[in-house]
Order: sequence, then structure tokens, then C-alpha cells
Amino acid sequence: MIWNAFWRSSKRDPVKSNKITYIFIPREDSKQRTLNMDYRLYIFLWILFGLLVLGIVASYLYLIPRAVEYHHYKTGIDTYKAQEVQLKQLLNDVNEMKEFNTYMRELIGLDLSANYGEYSALEALIDNPDIPMYLSGIPELLPAKGIITKKFMSGPRRHFGIDIAGKTGDPVSACADGLVVFSGWTPELGNMVVISHPDDYISVYGHNDRLMVRERQRVKKGELIALLGSTGYSTGPHLHFEIWHRGHALDPQQIIPSLKSKN
Repeated sequence: MIWNAFWRSSKRDPVKSNKITYIFIPREDSKQRTLNMDYRLYIFLWILFGLLVLGIVASYLYLIPRAVEYHHYKTGIDTYKAQEVQLKQLLNDVNEMKEFNTYMRELIGLDLSANYGEYSALEALIDNPDIPMYLSGIPELLPAKGIITKKFMSGPRRHFGIDIAGKTGDPVSACADGLVVFSGWTPELGNMVVISHPDDYISVYGHNDRLMVRERQRVKKGELIALLGSTGYSTGPHLHFEIWHRGHALDPQQIIPSLKSKN
């Protein structure tokens, strides 16, 4: 039922009454209702309502700009945090590659005080559209046949690969498609070949008797790259074989499928 509300004041005679009277008259035939309220309570309720409305309006005017500002700052902070994570990862990758660069320079016997090499020529060769991309870049082929006489070890007794014993002149093959980035003599590993593969993999082949590839030569998985030997610091004919990925030395026995199946 819908009601019509009216009110009247008896302030004209404050001695007799100080009330506010609401009269509710229904649209349909029914008994009308009245509500008497003290005039001071009436004034108090209107003042309270006004203050409430004023408080709500003031709150919106005050809080909305700050909410927008907070959202803007939060978005900026989230962006900065994401960039910080990316920067830390980039710095970590750079440090890892510097460590690998130093390790390779030690093997090759280069001056460690010199600046890190420029690879612009090598990058231009890799990015050349006339040269087809390699198809199988992940190391998966055991480069030589023989018995593993020394396993991968990290820490102070570091041995960043495995030693495969064989006969002098046994074939040594590329473990995957790639690009030869070094082929020459080193004090520690003798005649050594280093191949760069897609997805930031690098393989190292040391102590060879004879090298069959040259630098900046593309090779296919299984292609002959050297003949097994005992050059450098070696006690007998064997192949020292390493796999690196983004600056980390990996255990070939955990990477090469034929070795994993034996484990």
C-alpha cells in the first residue's frame, strides 16, 4: 500500500505543544496513521542527515582522486618489480656467460686480462639468411664409442664433462648440429673443438689426435670432427667431452639419451 505523508507543526503555540506531527493518508480507504515527533529530535535528525550526506560527498571528493593515484602508483610499482626481476635475470645470465668465457679462455690459453671477444662476425654468419638453420641443435649423440673412465664432477674437484677411453684415431662426431667456434690447440685439452648449438648449448671435445673441422664451419649431428687421441694433459687416448647450457656445465650422462638409458 502506498501512503501519502504530510506533516504539520504546532510551534505557533510553544506553550501548548512543541511537536512535529506526520499524518499518513492512504490512497485506498483505510485508517490514516499519525506520527508525533519532538521538534528538537526532528531538527537533530535533519542535521544528522545533512552531516551524513556532506560526509559522503566529502569522502568521495577526497578518496576518489587518491584511489586513482594509488592505482597509478601500484601499476608503476608492479612494472618496476617485473623489470627488476628481468634485470636480475639478465645480470645473472651475463655473469654466467662471463664465467664460461673465463673458463674457455683458460682452456685455450688466452690472456685473461684482455677484454671479452667480439662475436659480431660470428653473429653475422649465424644470422645470414642464405645459410639454412640447423635442424637438430640439442646435444643427443654420444660423440665417441668407448668406456667412460671419469665421470662429471662439480665443486673443488671439478671435472666439467666425461672421459671416454678409446683407441688413437677413433672417430669423434658432433653431438648435434652446430657451428664450430674453436678448433685448435690448448695447453690443457690439447687439440680441442668447441661447437655452438641452438638454444644456447655448447659442446667441447678435447685431447684429440687430429682435428677435422675448422672454425666457423657448420657441422651436422654425427659428422666427423676429430680423431680421438691423447694430446694435452692426458694419460692415455680418450675423449674429454663437455656440454654447457647458458653458462652451466651439464652432466652428459644426464643429457645423452644412450647414456641415460644405461643409468
